Amino acid sequence: MSLLSRLISSSIVAAGGFIVACGWFGAAQALDLTDQRGRVVNVAAPAQRVVFLPMPAPSTYMAIDRSTAHVAGMNPASASAMQSGILGHIFPSFEKIPTGITRGAGVVPNVEAIMALHPDAVLQWATSGDEPIAMLDRAGLTVLGLRYGGQDEVDGAILMMGKLAGQEARATEIVERQRRRRDLLAVALGDIADSAKPRVLHLSHASDSFAVAGRDSYADFVIRTAGGRNAASEIGGSRTVTLEQMLVWNPDVILLGNFDTAMPSDLYGDPRLQSISAVRERRVYRVPLGGYRWDPPSHESALAWTWLAGLLHPGRVAIDLRADMRDWYTFLYGHALADGEIDDILYARQNGRSAGYARLAVR
Repeated sequence: MSLLSRLISSSIVAAGGFIVACGWFGAAQALDLTDQRGRVVNVAAPAQRVVFLPMPAPSTYMAIDRSTAHVAGMNPASASAMQSGILGHIFPSFEKIPTGITRGAGVVPNVEAIMALHPDAVLQWATSGDEPIAMLDRAGLTVLGLRYGGQDEVDGAILMMGKLAGQEARATEIVERQRRRRDLLAVALGDIADSAKPRVLHLSHASDSFAVAGRDSYADFVIRTAGGRNAASEIGGSRTVTLEQMLVWNPDVILLGNFDTAMPSDLYGDPRLQSISAVRERRVYRVPLGGYRWDPPSHESALAWTWLAGLLHPGRVAIDLRADMRDWYTFLYGHALADGEIDDILYARQNGRSAGYARLAVR
């Protein structure tokens, strides 16, 4: 090789190394994101390392990003849901994601452990003056606040995570698909008189005490979207109630949440509850567990609305839930659901003795 050729070759190699070092191919760019506190946060996007304290958030981010590669840390309760549900099968590498980012249960951060992960961004629940997020701000981390509430907050969180992942168009499509389903159910159920809507009670706990979801809760939104009435609408938020109050409400349908161990058989076998209509008519259902628990809001909420609407008004909701789940899971995760996986998500065995559940069986 001539001296000139060697000089040209060396220059190309050096230039290539400089380009790679500078990250000119697919480099993250500084982006101003407005979080759900209304704070403008400068963050490198697409982010390479993100830590999630809110429990539904890593599942949503995996669906947006179609990968676990950029989840640098997550709440241990998120990992528990993945282990118990199907997401652990779809993304088996989730087991390698650090979970020691909280101090005990909940969302109080272990700041030192989070800093050791060198995140590009940390997502945390945010309310005004909330110490668990203020701790992260004081540590100088790049923090994005999420708010828990109605569907607008859920949609906003999905869109924000889409920008963070460099997947804005995909996040928008997730939100739009959920909106289209909500509109479809509104048309199908909109003319039902209140007196014809079943009275539904959501129990977040039923194994050792009874904790119910009242008005202004997300469960209340799900019940109303599915064409029901919240039997606990006279109370606000979530609270523990007495057995006597349960008997007074006498709900037509009872939903058992996924943060507890209670199953329909537990209520059917409880002699104290036999006068409750939902128990007597065998209309107690464990809420499904998919890519995340279906009772709190997530990127799979449209499936939760559809599941409940089909149980409350089977004659009006013609959607084949099993086919619908296959379509959603292909879209969200690129995963083709097997019949056994659908049964597991729907708690087909545990809910199998409850009224109307046979329509969700394999046909």
